[in-house]
Amino acid sequence: MNPLAPLLCLCLSISAPRQEEPRDRWFGEDKAKHFFASFVVTSLSASAARAAGVEPGASAWIGAGVGVGAGAWKELRDRRSPKARVSLKDAGWDLAGVGAAAALLRQVR
Repeated sequence: MNPLAPLLCLCLSISAPRQEEPRDRWFGEDKAKHFFASFVVTSLSASAARAAGVEPGASAWIGAGVGVGAGAWKELRDRRSPKARVSLKDAGWDLAGVGAAAALLRQVR
């Protein structure tokens, strides 16, 4: 075995180019997941509040609160994970999903 082989392997491993993190774009599959997950959580929470006897307007606010809380929890969880990253764009899509669900819920009586 060539005595320089381990040294060559070490040099190659040190100078290997770093992989760049993917850019955080405004549109993509991940953003659609954030939107629809927030929409569903908000809708289900408001529906559960309605089933418990809460008035329609108040149930929409309850659903929105739960939806915002779920989105915030997800971003805080991402902050603690070394593989995930916190994204204000994700939070924006979470809020858009909550807002769309709340607007729809306010129209349905």
